[in-house]
Amino acid sequence: MAPQFGTFDIAIAGGGPAGSVAAILLARAGYSVALATLPPRAPRFEGMSARVAAILQRHGLPLAGIGPAAQRHVSWGAFQGGQNSEHPADRQQFDTGLLHAAGAEGVTVFYKTVATVCPEAGEIRLSDGQNLTAGLLFEARGRRAPRQSTDLDRAELIGPETVSIAGFVPPPATDMDTPRIEARPGGWIWSIPVGQDQLWLQAVGDAASLGRQAGGRAALTALWTEVLGDTPLPRPPAVHAIAPRLTAPELDPRCPRLGDAAVALDPLSGHGMFWAVSSALMAVPIARALLDGQTALACDFYRNRVAETFWRQARVGRDFYREAGLGTPFWQQRAAWPDDIPAHDTQIRPHIARRVIVQNGSLARREVLITRDAPGGAAFAAGQEIVPLLRRLNGQPLPGPARFHTSVLPEAPPQAARAIHQWLLSQGFTEGAQIPWDTTNRETNPCNYDPAV
Repeated sequence: MAPQFGTFDIAIAGGGPAGSVAAILLARAGYSVALATLPPRAPRFEGMSARVAAILQRHGLPLAGIGPAAQRHVSWGAFQGGQNSEHPADRQQFDTGLLHAAGAEGVTVFYKTVATVCPEAGEIRLSDGQNLTAGLLFEARGRRAPRQSTDLDRAELIGPETVSIAGFVPPPATDMDTPRIEARPGGWIWSIPVGQDQLWLQAVGDAASLGRQAGGRAALTALWTEVLGDTPLPRPPAVHAIAPRLTAPELDPRCPRLGDAAVALDPLSGHGMFWAVSSALMAVPIARALLDGQTALACDFYRNRVAETFWRQARVGRDFYREAGLGTPFWQQRAAWPDDIPAHDTQIRPHIARRVIVQNGSLARREVLITRDAPGGAAFAAGQEIVPLLRRLNGQPLPGPARFHTSVLPEAPPQAARAIHQWLLSQGFTEGAQIPWDTTNRETNPCNYDPAV
């Protein structure tokens, strides 16, 4: 029998941002947590959005390796120039900082290779023959996690096979002091200056360009050259498969998945790090539900979050590929996947539906308002539950801010009432006009809804 460490409440396989952030939050929630991972060893850089940095800061998580925001230069079809900004992120420093923070929060971190995750046994088996046992496991090994086998195992759940090659290269002779992204016939590139004399350069191309010898340097050079031309291949190159895929559409109640282990996104969607961190935020309410026997709530919540993230970001990425306006095979294939459904449905009529939401740190089934800007449903605005509030209007036109406060929300502070009124306006409601929403739930819940839960 393999030697075992002490039994934990929760054990997590994988210590990237999703696994580390989840471990920290679960430890803060009072669970005994084990985390198994190898420390980051290879340099890696990427751009991080301001909203990710804000989430980390709001939750008191370390920002090691994250630089100040810099405007990104874009060369993408008809658009040329500066657009948006991003924080340069040294992933080696950032990931290491999260692991150290996890240890400081009381997480037992095992710097060991995970051999396999065995939900049926409640074990994470390590490569040295030792096991971690826990009442609940989490899978957070990213794209290395095995793909879940389900009835939904269809080709459209995996995007075009795409490869990223990145590394340090000498900076160009021209001044380059900001992040850059550029569409090229054979793929796209992203770069960021590191220090005074290095440039981190990432080239993204079609996996078919690698040919039969996918791991050989000659094949990597061929793909790199197809995208970048004469720029020398980095030594050593960092190679990653980055095809978008829905890896685990259903929740395994014995071993929920986080980050790329559940949904791996095309980095062009700009949502990868946000999904890693936001999926970690759902670890605590899912763990509470599962350990309290509320499996139906956890399954519904997970399914909705994961599927919604996959389809929305797959379509956002598709639209970015289309905007480049290039007709080569690389671009044609990605501009056609996954479908022609709009990423943002502008025809949604406001209505209510029942959804599983996070309320006070736990899962609960509530009525939510569905609008074109909140297709997943909004339950609260400025701390107030939205649907009961709208029912108070009893079908009357939306009043102005002052009357809305006195007649609809007299118990709320004036600033909260103003914020909610402004939010309703932003969702397509019009002041003084009949409220265009359905008071009946006209959606069929596809998630095995149990009214007793």
